[in-house]
Amino acid sequence: MTAGEAIGQARAMRPGCGIGEDQMKGWLCRQDGEIRERIVRPGGAGGFEDTGADLLGAEGLADSAELLAPFPFDGMYPHYLCAMVDAALGENERYAGEMTRCNALLGEFAAWLRRNHRPPARQVIW
Repeated sequence: MTAGEAIGQARAMRPGCGIGEDQMKGWLCRQDGEIRERIVRPGGAGGFEDTGADLLGAEGLADSAELLAPFPFDGMYPHYLCAMVDAALGENERYAGEMTRCNALLGEFAAWLRRNHRPPARQVIW
């Protein structure tokens, strides 16, 4: 999913929210940065070095930029953006629901990475 697609889907889910595109791009950068630091990097998963909003920063993030999580896990991005919008607007129940959806997909992505991108046994002590 691209940054523009994620923002477009979030805007369709929260029309007229009043949150600017720059703010949403900043949230995408933060989300990809957290995913990289907490999920991708600890296991040493390869193939993610050149993608992700966190690598570009909010100022350099083009609508065509690919986000870090691949399909089918990329559906978490619109939910994450909606959760951030809801938090900014004080919509706590909506925030909780959106974060539940986002975290479920994020958990599935983490499990997929563990299954498909295992580091060599000599590098990790279980």
